[in-house]
Amino acid sequence: MQVPQTRYATAPSGARVAYQVIGDGGRDILLTTNWLSSIDLMWDEPRYEHCLRRLSSCGRLILFDKRGTGASDALELRDGAFDVSLLEQANEDMLVILDAVDSARVTVVGADTGGMPAIVFAATHPERIEALVLQDSCAQVMAGEDYPWGLDEATLSSIIDAVRERWGTGVALEGLAPSLLGDPSTVWWCARYERLSVPPATMLASWEDAAQIDLRAVLPLVRVPTLVLSHDASPIIPFGQGRYLAEHLSEARHVELDGSDIWLFSDLRLTDEISSFLGEPSAASDEDDRVLAAVLFTDLVSSTAQLAELGDRRWKDLLDTHDRVLARAVGDHRGKLVDRAGDGMLATFDGPARAVRCATAIGTELRKIGLEMRAGVHVGEIELRGDGVAGIAVHLAARVMGEAGSGEVIVSRTVRDLTIGSGLEFADRGMHELKGIAGTWELFALETSR
Repeated sequence: MQVPQTRYATAPSGARVAYQVIGDGGRDILLTTNWLSSIDLMWDEPRYEHCLRRLSSCGRLILFDKRGTGASDALELRDGAFDVSLLEQANEDMLVILDAVDSARVTVVGADTGGMPAIVFAATHPERIEALVLQDSCAQVMAGEDYPWGLDEATLSSIIDAVRERWGTGVALEGLAPSLLGDPSTVWWCARYERLSVPPATMLASWEDAAQIDLRAVLPLVRVPTLVLSHDASPIIPFGQGRYLAEHLSEARHVELDGSDIWLFSDLRLTDEISSFLGEPSAASDEDDRVLAAVLFTDLVSSTAQLAELGDRRWKDLLDTHDRVLARAVGDHRGKLVDRAGDGMLATFDGPARAVRCATAIGTELRKIGLEMRAGVHVGEIELRGDGVAGIAVHLAARVMGEAGSGEVIVSRTVRDLTIGSGLEFADRGMHELKGIAGTWELFALETSR
């Protein structure tokens, strides 16, 4: 049968993202894999082809290579780290592809660590998603005191060593489909797939960044029907991860499978379960007005003293320039300027790294005209109310800004966690009680941006 044609969608930055479309029907299905991705080479493995054609019988299947993988444009690495957040970049690529194929709402299938951007997408863009499949995925890669199901440091180190020393030889099968290691043709295909999917340095950086991601705070914001699939003996997705996801997603159904083969094509039961789930009628969401967003507050420092020094007219001229700087910076970083009152603003973004970089850009421009600002950024659930926003995340972002000194950008722990891999660096500012907000909150100050 004919292999679908690879096409390109263009991102706002001009970068090209490769995609394919196969099948038709009333449901759109978007597959997001981990960083081992080449939509052209998937079709060279008979099991993979069978899996994809089976999924395409359930609707219009959309495949894509995230930037940095397969046929898509590369991502730049600096000192072994990405210039962008993995999650933010993947979410932008998903939107670019959906717009290119005129898909209004989609079921997202997130395969192993590809489920992490799928979770963020479902929380950030509920208006674009009707259902979710999380196949051998997790909310957090690494184990911790309050999360015993992740990888330990020794296992992560062995994975990174294997990538560094044996990438391009079929080593991925050891973690993704151990039972296929005895099939020489599959090992040969996997070795070629590794070499043409992603460079070793990029794969290393993706593992190192993924190891720092914690999505537990995002899970309650996902409110679509979700199928969680997990295996009980995976060497890279420890047992218990799937159960944790299912227990913390409001509309999840969990299916546990025996075995260690978690590559989507390597266990036919995965395709059976997904196909059965896709055959069920989708539920229309009535909560599209509640989304995950990055909230940015800015405020000028010592503005009252400057007003007294400059006088009303000169101060008004400065404020006019200030307002133009804010509007331009928010637009450049693809945010939404929600409110601009006096000497500050409230803006929202669908990615926290863009919110932080917007704050940095505003600070740089305002210093040129003798103004100093402070900023606060938090990521959480907001409620869309016409042109405005509401919710605890908005109040939190305002309180976070209140902890900032002159020229500082202060962020919450959630922002720090979701910008892993973006090149943004933060200094720990400790635990804080925020006025009117229950509990204590861990805050960080932006240090440098590469």
